[in-house]
Amino acid sequence: MQAPEVEKKATTPVRVLVVDDHALFRRGLVEVLSQESNLAVVGEAADGREAIQKVAEFSPDVVCMDLNMKGQDGITATAYLTQGAPATRVLILTVSEEPADLFNALRVGARGYVVKTSATGEIIDAIRQVHQGWVVLSPAMAPRLMSDLTKPATAAAAAPAPSDEEIAWQLTNREHDVLRLVARGMSNAEIAGSLFVSENTVKTHIKNILSKLQVKNRRQALVYAARAGILRSGPEQA
Repeated sequence: MQAPEVEKKATTPVRVLVVDDHALFRRGLVEVLSQESNLAVVGEAADGREAIQKVAEFSPDVVCMDLNMKGQDGITATAYLTQGAPATRVLILTVSEEPADLFNALRVGARGYVVKTSATGEIIDAIRQVHQGWVVLSPAMAPRLMSDLTKPATAAAAAPAPSDEEIAWQLTNREHDVLRLVARGMSNAEIAGSLFVSENTVKTHIKNILSKLQVKNRRQALVYAARAGILRSGPEQA
């Protein structure tokens, strides 16, 4: 009974969504991937918010996600997709070789991190490996990664801290609702309309969320929320 299933997996093309705000790079990558017999590009997106919409529409196997985009960034979108579309795996494809960006991507659930200067074959192989369940890191990241890991730990880093889950309990049900809608890329006005509250109320909720999670902005809050599992869908309560 298992032999046909294995054969099906081997012959069914990997469905790919390409997300990048640079149209020239995005279209070039689409063209390259479309020439591969076992890859099928099912869509394109120019930012994280559009990516979330396209994932809901096309259910791709792998998303090639740019990191820094003019619209919603790749970290925020990856955090949402990890919780909202767990069957879809995210491969970060970026120019950034900063260890902090790599760590943030892995924290929110990315299954691979490849720099755009990589050879075409390396990018294609990374898509296939991520689809097969592997975690893939670009060889170009190794020197920077090792340098960062071997730095001496500071006293602040060594100090014990409450777990993500413990701090997450400090958020109210409504604050959880607001945070999930922020992850979808909604503006304050859109969140207010969705929850039937004023925009000022939304701003107050976001201010309280940032204070409780001890973060500076929405992006940091979403990275934190993804680690703690706050972005999982649930009932919106008053």
